[in-house]
Amino acid sequence: MVFLKKNKNGYPLTRNGKLMHRSVASNIKGRTLRNDEVVHHRDGNVNNFRKNNLSVMSRSFHSKLEWKLGKHK
Repeated sequence: MVFLKKNKNGYPLTRNGKLMHRSVASNIKGRTLRNDEVVHHRDGNVNNFRKNNLSVMSRSFHSKLEWKLGKHK
C-alpha cells in the first residue's frame, strides 16, 4: 500500500485529508468516532490498519496506557 501524504506527525492521510487510522477504525466500528476517542495502534506501527491492530479508546485511557507502556510524548 502506498500513501501519498502524511501529516506532520507521520500519520497517513486519506485522499480527502483525514487520518487514515481514524477512517479505518470508524468503518470497523460502523460509526463516526467521537472527538474524545483515539485510535491506538497495538503494534506501534502507524501504517498497520489491520482490524486486530486498532483499538478505539478514550483519550484519558490512551494517555494512561501510553505512560504504562513508556511511550508518552
